Parts: sequence; C-alpha cells; structure tokens
Amino acid sequence: MEGGAYGAGKAGGAFDPHTLVRQPHTILRVVSWLFSIVVFGSIVNEGYLNSASEGEEFCIYNRNPNACSYGVAVGVLAFLTCLLYLALDVYFPQISSVKDRKKAVLSDIGVSAWETRS
Repeated sequence: MEGGAYGAGKAGGAFDPHTLVRQPHTILRVVSWLFSIVVFGSIVNEGYLNSASEGEEFCIYNRNPNACSYGVAVGVLAFLTCLLYLALDVYFPQISSVKDRKKAVLSDIGVSAWETRS
C-alpha cells in the first residue's frame, strides 16, 4: 500500500470495494455490527417476560428494567456506531484534506477507546 496521510493512499482515487472488504478493520466492523444486532435482538425479544400472576412484563435480569434498558441502549449505540464508521471507511479514500483525515482517524481512535473503557 502506498504511504499517505493517516493511513490512506492518494486521496481522490477510485473506490475499490475489493480493497475495502479485505481490510481487517472493515471486517471487524462488520462482525461488530452483526454482534450488535444479536445483542439488541436477543434482549428485545427474550429479555422481557410476561408473568401470568402479575399481568405485566418484567426484565429477566433480576427483574430490573434498567438492566434491559442498558443492554438495548448498548446494542443500538453499537449498531449506529458501526454503520457510521463503515460509511466513513467507504468515504475515507475520497477525503483530500489532511486535517479532515486526522479528525476521522482520531474520532475512530477516541470512540474505540471509549468503547473499550466501558
């Protein structure tokens, strides 16, 4: 790969989907996107139960609705974040400004650090 500003080749090059799909961070983003769907879907579909005696639904995680809400929020935020950075991966080779590339890379690093911390 040719050297360039913040890990990209020459800006303004043609979009190459084969190169995009072969990049490790793109593969990991797609896998993370799928896992976020699994987390969100499993909590929404099976995280709440209806009790016949009580007549209302409750969260299966210690009957604490905050636990289910937290899981749903994490799943939705992970889903949206993965989509955002997948779109950025597609658009990144077209960014010609070094400052904009720097912002994109630093935001990716910052979000990754924040997610790892949580």
